[in-house]
Amino acid sequence: MSVDRNKFKADITACVGATKPAGELVDCVTAHFPDVEAYRENDDLVIKGGSRFLIVRRAGPDSFRISENVAVPSTNLVDSGGGAERSLDELIDEIAVLAT
Repeated sequence: MSVDRNKFKADITACVGATKPAGELVDCVTAHFPDVEAYRENDDLVIKGGSRFLIVRRAGPDSFRISENVAVPSTNLVDSGGGAERSLDELIDEIAVLAT
């Protein structure tokens, strides 16, 4: 599925601004990637694509912490400050890869 990256970025920016938690992205992600399951767990965003899960937590104004899990979603890695740090643009790329 091809997604309009600029529109997706604009929608994500509108959804979370500089301070809202990643969980606010549920509607944006499902609108652009209807084949993935996205839901909010506390303030985190959980995206399921196939058998993989992407956990996304807000780390700063243009910064997100992500961890990828197989089969069972868990926020343990981001809870302990682990995971990979991504900018908004990098997060968009991660979501697009998971959704394909």
